[in-house]
Amino acid sequence: MTEVQSNASVGRPLPVPTLEELPPLLARTPLAVIDEALTFLRINPGLFFGLSAIIVIPLQLILLVLPGSSLRGNRPDRTIDIIIGSLDQPGAIANGLGTLVFASISLFAVASVYGQLTAAWYSQRSVSPSDLLVAAFKRVPFILGAWTLTHVIIILLGSFTFGILGLFAGVLFAVVAPVMGAEELGAIGAIKRSRDLATSKLGQTLIVYVLVAGAGQIIGASIRFAPVLILNQLNVPLFITGEVFEVIATVVVVSFTAATSVVLYLDLRVRREGIDLYLAIDKAFGLGGRRG
Repeated sequence: MTEVQSNASVGRPLPVPTLEELPPLLARTPLAVIDEALTFLRINPGLFFGLSAIIVIPLQLILLVLPGSSLRGNRPDRTIDIIIGSLDQPGAIANGLGTLVFASISLFAVASVYGQLTAAWYSQRSVSPSDLLVAAFKRVPFILGAWTLTHVIIILLGSFTFGILGLFAGVLFAVVAPVMGAEELGAIGAIKRSRDLATSKLGQTLIVYVLVAGAGQIIGASIRFAPVLILNQLNVPLFITGEVFEVIATVVVVSFTAATSVVLYLDLRVRREGIDLYLAIDKAFGLGGRRG
């Protein structure tokens, strides 16, 4: 497939993969969903990881200047500490929570953009990176609303049931973000749609949900700690390097998890609605498939 244009900011339409290059629309086992997510990212890794980086990095930069970040605690220049006060211990808690929240919001936004791109590609429509980012920016209120609502429900249910109902709710909301991108629904509509799709194959969704969470932790830990251990042995200063690997790990894990949620969304639509049959019929009898 043709590589992405290096100057994506000009808004040139991206090359559209053929239907043969896209993930086949068929029912998969949970492990096959994970495997297909990696194949999905390989269609155009520069595009996928680039979109993730554009969304993730600004939020990560905010964390670097908040009290409690490891960069603030180890860099030679303490200017920010002098201005806003040294709050390393309380700030560490706030920074940890901020890291979780920002990573979760980043994942939600990236999965929504991936869903929009996937819908365009399966419809054989061309879009540009700027189109995707502008559309995502316009939908920020809906994305934040859906993220807030889903997590409030998960936290409330989990608080009173030792996390059991919170896990169940998380499974039901597993494809809210790609639904928002692919079907352009609002927060409430996307939540209901995700619930309907997930309940049609609850066991499948639960296993994928657990597997991708575990795989994401392993991938993230490998990127964060393995290079740092090697550089530490070489006595390379780590006050900046560690944060660089943290950002890289977040971009990779968010991209992988978002891709998995999109493939799971397609899998659930195949199982519940037979979307593969509709596309096959359109290909055989639509304008593009007519002969003579």
